[in-house]
Amino acid sequence: MAQSSPNTPEIEYRIDESSLYDEPSEVVSPESNITSTELPTPQSLEDLYRLREQLKANLEKVSGSPDISSLEAWQYELQLQQYQTRLRALRQTEIRIQREEEAAKLWEQVTQLASLAVATGKETPPDWETAQNFWVQAIDTLRQIPSETFLTQQAIEKIVEYQGYLAIATYERAIVQSEIKDQPTPQKDSQYSVDVPQFPGFEMYADTNRDGMISESDEVRPTQWSLSTGPLMLFNNDDDDRDGFPDWKDQIVNGKYDSEDLAEVHFKVSPEYQGSEIFISTDTQAKPFVNIFQKTAGGWVPVDLTGEKALTYNQDIILGVEAKQFADQNWTGLVRLTAVARRENQEIASDSIQIGVAPWMMSPNTAAVSEVHVSDRGANREFITQVKQVVEPSGATTKVTQGETAWMQDTTEIGYVQFPHENTLKSYPVALQGNRSGESDDYAQSLMTRNFGSFEVGEPRSLDVVNQGLDWYSNLEVTPPLSNYPMGRIYYGKAEEETLHPNVVQFLKAQQVQGPPIEIDTSWLMVRHVSEIINFIPSQTGEPLLLIVSPKAGVELIEELAEKGYEGAAINRGLSTQTTVRAALNNRLLVQHNLQLQREKIDPLLKKLKRELNLDEDQIVEVPVLFGYSGYAWWPNLINVVSVNGELLAPNPRGALIDGRDYAQEDFKRRLVVAGLNVNFLDDSYYQELKGDLYTGTNTTREGSQQPFWNALPTSLK
Repeated sequence: MAQSSPNTPEIEYRIDESSLYDEPSEVVSPESNITSTELPTPQSLEDLYRLREQLKANLEKVSGSPDISSLEAWQYELQLQQYQTRLRALRQTEIRIQREEEAAKLWEQVTQLASLAVATGKETPPDWETAQNFWVQAIDTLRQIPSETFLTQQAIEKIVEYQGYLAIATYERAIVQSEIKDQPTPQKDSQYSVDVPQFPGFEMYADTNRDGMISESDEVRPTQWSLSTGPLMLFNNDDDDRDGFPDWKDQIVNGKYDSEDLAEVHFKVSPEYQGSEIFISTDTQAKPFVNIFQKTAGGWVPVDLTGEKALTYNQDIILGVEAKQFADQNWTGLVRLTAVARRENQEIASDSIQIGVAPWMMSPNTAAVSEVHVSDRGANREFITQVKQVVEPSGATTKVTQGETAWMQDTTEIGYVQFPHENTLKSYPVALQGNRSGESDDYAQSLMTRNFGSFEVGEPRSLDVVNQGLDWYSNLEVTPPLSNYPMGRIYYGKAEEETLHPNVVQFLKAQQVQGPPIEIDTSWLMVRHVSEIINFIPSQTGEPLLLIVSPKAGVELIEELAEKGYEGAAINRGLSTQTTVRAALNNRLLVQHNLQLQREKIDPLLKKLKRELNLDEDQIVEVPVLFGYSGYAWWPNLINVVSVNGELLAPNPRGALIDGRDYAQEDFKRRLVVAGLNVNFLDDSYYQELKGDLYTGTNTTREGSQQPFWNALPTSLK
């Protein structure tokens, strides 16, 4: 309080000290409070330093205690106002200097990182991986430069420039890696083109590098999503709350486990957008196929995609995205998520990001087994007992379902999905529901639980009795990993103009990572199943073995028995089709039919498989079998084996008994000696009498590949 003359009223000498500590809502140019003739507009940090000194000098002129006795009240108020104005100007200049000094420091770091990146790229030989990391760090540092500084525009220009250098380093690194792996040199494509946000401070980013975590490194976004790069989302088809429905249907995030199935999108909004409304939308094609949520203090809430309701504002917005289906002929599996900021109904900023759904993949018959599925039909209980005795010591379990379909392989195809999670690769099984006309194919849905998904493609269709088996999933298989197809390649049977369900075929093609599928002629088989012709098993060499039926070898097997004097030996022992070696050989039409099948069907198929799958001769095992005129196996078909963790479940071929040994069993074991598997011949007579076998009577849940699909794409997609 200033002391006043007794003859003058008391006047309080106040300084608004709150302005010394409170952050301004926006940075106001300090020179706006001083006339342009007094203080020129600063163009550099040095200009700001000079401005600060001038403001200090001007402030000192009005900072002393006024002589109240010589001033009118209005004069005193004017001097006080000048003091407060110049104090605010000084304070704002100090804030501006602090921002500019921070920007200058970051710029210096960027310069050092860029110099290191250039130097590393010029080394002999160049270390492109290190150069790539330096460019990423330089770009990340440029993004930290505050807005509205002398260096902001230069930073934006440098980001564009450095992203070009990053693309070059990434491309060169890819070439080096491909040369190390002795693979064709990858072409420079869109996956190395980096997306530049149009509005710094208004940017979305997700798990671009697929390490299962979202960090600053993910801010370097590809212009175009691809199977090899860009964030992934899951088709959320498991049942975390165990209510009997897939999680995507309820549009609710059901706790911790369900939230782990969401693809998070982080959205940083700088303070300059405070007070605006932010809306989320998707491209028209993807809108029906995704659910989007926002993480709030009260949990995950659905996001309105109509443009009517804004997000809950926050400087760190987190969104969660789930797909409602896999890619198919109606949807590419991609969604472009767009955020728009509006203030007073005017769009002031926008950003977008692409996310792709993780594909569904099939497990090959060589993969490790966690569970074997079989239906208790009453008459097959001895078979179930034998299955348990072999399977359970191997580390797998046996799931027995009462009264389910006999043909467990046909009712569902159990595949899997992969996705990154906290620096690890996470996967879980997903069952494709069957499309058998006149059958209740609900087994896939009954398997659905937490981390076990279920879905359907298409609906059962009406086919003639001869071709109806084409849509059953014993007619859908995948190879083990091969040189040009690291995740395997899908194949299925075709009968002239009819094929596997067209919707399923289109769906499989849309997944891409195990394609393109191979069509195999099964028109000559009674049930049209490709599993009746070829199969794959693991071997101790590490290379998978292709088992392929050989009618010619079947003829040679019974001729060999006859030459050794065993014409009267029984084959198909104990089955309703039991006969003798002599009777089979005397059926010359049967013999000629099988030799013709070899020439016209099997030999061309084997040639095709060698070409399409790049198989070596020592990977091929011909399995003797005879086929009847209508296309059924004349004796138990040993192609129909099931590999379970080093054990091989095989149909008992019920061949000729020679000195107490089954001749067909011994022949089969000799052919498979290279595999190193323990062959177990099981009594599957229940299925044989129904013109089936243990392969179609069981199903398996197998482990997914240990390598991420995005690092193991077919050669054609690289």
